[in-house]
Amino acid sequence: MITPKIQSYTDHHKLGLKLMPILVGELYLARKLKFAAYIYRDSHFCEVLAAGSTPNKDLINLLIRNSHKEVYVSVDDIQEIRKNLENALIKVTRSLSVGDPLENGQKDIKLLSLNLGGLYNNPHDDELLMLQFQSTQNLGKFLLENKKLHSSYFHNLTKESFHFTLSQPMLSSLMLLSFLQSIRLFHDKEIENLFLASYLKDIGFSIIPEEKYDESNLDDADKKLFADHAEFSFDILEGRVPLSKNYLTIIRNHHFLNARLLEMINKTTRANNQTNMLLGIESVMIGVFDMIVAMTSDRPYRKGMTLFQSLELIKKLMADEYPQEFKALVVFIKQFYKN
Repeated sequence: MITPKIQSYTDHHKLGLKLMPILVGELYLARKLKFAAYIYRDSHFCEVLAAGSTPNKDLINLLIRNSHKEVYVSVDDIQEIRKNLENALIKVTRSLSVGDPLENGQKDIKLLSLNLGGLYNNPHDDELLMLQFQSTQNLGKFLLENKKLHSSYFHNLTKESFHFTLSQPMLSSLMLLSFLQSIRLFHDKEIENLFLASYLKDIGFSIIPEEKYDESNLDDADKKLFADHAEFSFDILEGRVPLSKNYLTIIRNHHFLNARLLEMINKTTRANNQTNMLLGIESVMIGVFDMIVAMTSDRPYRKGMTLFQSLELIKKLMADEYPQEFKALVVFIKQFYKN
C-alpha cells in the first residue's frame, strides 16, 4: 500500500540525495531491504516498502499496473540487488540446457537485459563486462539450438516494462540471430559473433545522461552525444572483449543506416561519409533490425510506427543494394511476428 506523501521539504530533499532509481522488476532480486523504498509521485517521494521488508510479487505487479516503472531505493540496497542479479545471471547461464528451454531462455534474457543497466552505470568494470559478454555468448549458442523459440522469447521480452535502452539491444539481436539462421548463409560461429556485436553495440549509451533518453527536443550538443555513442561503444570494448577487429568495426559503424535515413529525409548528401560506404550485409542487417525495433516501439515522446511503415523505410535504405536479402527479410518478418 502506498503511504501518504512526505510533507517535510527538508525530509524530501534529504531523500533525493540518498536514493537512486532502479526498475520495478529489479525488486524481485531484493531479499530484504535495509532501508525504505519509494516511488516518485506528484513531485514527492512516497514510501511503498518499509525498511527491513521483503518485496512481494503482488506489490511489484501493483506498481507495474499503475505505470510505475521505477522505484527509488538506497545505494546500499542497490549494491545488494545488483550483486543478487549477477549471481542469478551466472546461475541461469550455467544451467540453460537443463530443464524447460522456454522458461530458461526467457529468464536468462530478462536477467541479461537487466544486468545491462549495471554495465551502463559502470562501463569500465572489467568483471561486469566479461560477465555480460560470456553470458551473451552462452545465450547465443543456446538460441542457435532452440530455433523454434526465438519468436516466443522476443514477444515475452516486449511485455516487460523495461526502458528501451535495456530491451532494444536484446530485441534487435534476437531478430538478427533468427534471421541469419533462417537464410543459411552464415555458419554458427559467425552468427554467434554477430549476435554478440549486435547486443554489445550500444554500451556507449553510458556516456548519455539518463534524463536525455526521453527528451524530444535535444540541442545540437545532445544530438552529437547520441551520435557519438557508437564510437564510444568501440572504445569501451576494444581490447577488453575477444571480438575481432571486423566485429568491432561493425559496432563502430552500426548507425550508418540511421545517418543515411536522415540524409534521405533531409535530402542532403555528404561526400566521403561513412554512410556512403558499402560495409557488407552483416553491418546492414545489424542496422536494419536495430531500426525496426526502434521505429516500431513507443517512446515517451512519440508513438511507434507500424511494422509495414518501418519496412517501407527499410526498403528505401537497402532494397537497391540487397534486393534478395530484402525479400528474405520481408518473408522472415511476417513469419516471425505471426508466430
